[in-house]
Amino acid sequence: MGRSRHCSEEKRTLIKMLINEGKTYKEVQKMMGCSAKMISNALKWKAKPERHGRKRKTTIRMDRRIARMVKTQPMISSRMIKDSLKLPVSTVTIRRHLCEANLSARSPRKVPLLKQRHVLKRIQFAKEHIGWPKEKWRNILSMDESKIVLFGSKGRRHHFQLASQ
Repeated sequence: MGRSRHCSEEKRTLIKMLINEGKTYKEVQKMMGCSAKMISNALKWKAKPERHGRKRKTTIRMDRRIARMVKTQPMISSRMIKDSLKLPVSTVTIRRHLCEANLSARSPRKVPLLKQRHVLKRIQFAKEHIGWPKEKWRNILSMDESKIVLFGSKGRRHHFQLASQ
């Protein structure tokens, strides 16, 4: 025998109300036009929270502590976070929770440090050329230590196939 349809929310509340008023199963069956099993199921029914997947290993408080630690020490690693907070989770889980908190990992850009003589030369250049008109500055290409790639990639190898004509 197949399973019968589930009862609606309104029907369940009406069944519960009738039973609480002191009606018997037989009376409720005649009034509602349903089986005794549906009545017992309606009385037992409880709404389940909508959760999918595995239960979280970290609590909300742990997640906040992880995020706070990263905000105070931006260069800290997930391994150091795990060890200092004594968390019972893997480093991958810590990184996942940081991504959920919009704190994804970034490695700092490597730039050459300016020495004192570099700073002095820049200031000297600026003082010497302070009176130049805009037309003269248009002919100057300012690089500002940036790598500019016109064609190809930044050191990555890509294999392209040319379409035959």
